[in-house]
Amino acid sequence: RLNLPPIPLHASTQTDNRTPEKVKFWEEAGFRQVVLARELSLTEIREIHRACPSVSLEVFVHGALCVSYSGQCYAGRAYLGRSANRGECPQFCRLSFNLIDAEGKTLMENKHLLSLKDLNRSGELEQLLDAGVTSLKIEGRLKEVSYVKNITAAYRQKLDAIFARRPEYARASSGACKFFFMPQPDKSFNRGFTTYFLHGRFKDIHSFDTPKSLGEEMGTVKEVRDNYLTVSGIKPFNNGDGICYKDNNGKLQGFHVNRVEGNKLYPREMPKIDPRKVLYRNYDQEFEHTLSRKSAERKIAVSATLSENNFGFSLTYTDEDKNSVSLSLPYPKDRAHTSQTENIKAQLGKLGDTPFTAERIDIDFAEDWFIPVSVLAAFRRQATEKLVAARRITFRRETKVMNPTFHPFPHTILTYLGNVYNSQATAFYRDHGVTDIHPAYEQEPVKEAALMFCK
Repeated sequence: RLNLPPIPLHASTQTDNRTPEKVKFWEEAGFRQVVLARELSLTEIREIHRACPSVSLEVFVHGALCVSYSGQCYAGRAYLGRSANRGECPQFCRLSFNLIDAEGKTLMENKHLLSLKDLNRSGELEQLLDAGVTSLKIEGRLKEVSYVKNITAAYRQKLDAIFARRPEYARASSGACKFFFMPQPDKSFNRGFTTYFLHGRFKDIHSFDTPKSLGEEMGTVKEVRDNYLTVSGIKPFNNGDGICYKDNNGKLQGFHVNRVEGNKLYPREMPKIDPRKVLYRNYDQEFEHTLSRKSAERKIAVSATLSENNFGFSLTYTDEDKNSVSLSLPYPKDRAHTSQTENIKAQLGKLGDTPFTAERIDIDFAEDWFIPVSVLAAFRRQATEKLVAARRITFRRETKVMNPTFHPFPHTILTYLGNVYNSQATAFYRDHGVTDIHPAYEQEPVKEAALMFCK
């Protein structure tokens, strides 16, 4: 009915997936994977998995947090004309507000009362997997390349460590990653970290003072002189670092380090700062320089066997997914004066710019035969090219045809909170038993509507 291509469908977090009933509905409608609300606890995730063991569950593990349930925020559309539900979130919750009580008394002034810290569940991954999660979501909208490199590497290493001792879990794709730097999530954009409601409700989840990135804590100001600061701390600074601190009004201020001499910082411009202020580094010059270069590679493990035959030699490469190619090389057999084993292994293992890395190389010769390096190199190139071609041939893209379904939606009435924006969505919900369907808020604003729903 929706005339969709035959691809697996995922239910976005914008569909407000908080209950087993909602997830079960999407599963029966033909959706293979469901992205759960950020606000769910481990217990709630586990209950959904028990009720829907066949559907893949995806959860957010890192990045910016919305104070409202996803798909249930209309403040941006109401006040700034841009809707988060249409992919145009204006970051309304990062603005500053005054908190005034019923008697008109100002309790807090010019604070970012709706701004949350950033999510970081890198220490909870094993618990999430055990709860039934099969896909991890890292929020990365408008983030820089260095952020993506750093955060994905951190989670990749955490997952690999779990997989190494938990064989029941496995990577979703081929190959293994090698990194040329040490991932450190606190060096990338963050407003401070929280696991949110994963283990229940905690107070320290907000970032009231600023919606900007604090970065990593570096130390405290010990002394302020005319053109430099003396810092007490154990972490080294670099020329060109970006440093920030909270002033006496709680506002975030910052400066660039022009030169570092031991524990003395010479700013480009001297800030108005007092001793004992905590300093944070939200731009690490050396770390960013490292990430500007090649920082990682992923290689697929292969084994190679070079053997002799009646006409010369045979070379076989087999990858970790059991794809295998064999090539014959008609070539005269000349006895070598010295052992060629290590030289041959070295040549067959030079996989360079190919997507492969040699995990094991076997040589099955009756005698030590001599094969020139140039011949081995050409033989190796032909074999690896054939293996790449074989992988393309054997790769099967997952397909899924969405057939019409008519099972009941959990509710028979959908208000503006259902975000039904077009005739196809209306027809879909009517087919599933919804009898009263209101238009989306973006289509027809509702007077005195609740604009945010929070946990």
